[in-house]
Amino acid sequence: MAPAADMFELGVKVQVLKRATMFASKAQRLYDIYRHHDDLAALSPRDREWLERQVFRNSCEAEWELTRAYLTKTGSPFLAKAERDPKARMALLFRRYLSQGSQWARDGVEDRAIDFQIWCGPAMGAFNDWVRGSFLEPVANRTVGQIGLNLLEGAAALTRFQQLRMAGVPLSPNAADFAPRPLALDWTDEAA
Repeated sequence: MAPAADMFELGVKVQVLKRATMFASKAQRLYDIYRHHDDLAALSPRDREWLERQVFRNSCEAEWELTRAYLTKTGSPFLAKAERDPKARMALLFRRYLSQGSQWARDGVEDRAIDFQIWCGPAMGAFNDWVRGSFLEPVANRTVGQIGLNLLEGAAALTRFQQLRMAGVPLSPNAADFAPRPLALDWTDEAA
C-alpha cells in the first residue's frame, strides 16, 4: 500500500506492486515527512539529503520550480495556496513525485525503474496463481489474445460445470478446474 497522489494529504492509499520497486516505501516516507513537518525548511539534513538524492534527484528548490511551471501550465487552482503555505507546497512536491511514478512506469524510464508505481490488486495475484505451471506463466507468452481466449474458455467451462451441477449431474470437484492452454488464434475474415 502506498499513499495516493490525488489524495495524498488525506492519507488515502492505493495498492501497488512491491517487487523490484521502492515506490511504496519511498511514498510512505514522504507521507510521514509531510505529517510531521510544516515546511521543507524544518527537515533534518538527513531527510533533506534523502529527498534530493533518492527521490527528486534534484534540489528541493529546483524541483519546486519544475512543479510550479507544471502547475502554471495546467492552470492548477492549488498553485496560489502553495505559494502562501509551505505545507501545501511540500504536499504538491510530494504529489508530483507520486504521479511521476506511474508515468515513468508507462514510459519505461529505465533509470527510474526503482520508482515505478504499478497499481495492482488481488486480481493480479489470482491471475498469477492461475497461470502458474501453465504455458502462460512466462510473461513473454502472455499475449492479449491468449489471455482473452483462456479467460473466455475458462468462463464457459465453469458455466457448463455450474449448469450440470444445478441439473443434479454428479461431478467431481476438480471438474471445475480449468488450466490455461494454448488456444488457436484465427482472426481471418473467413473465421468471422
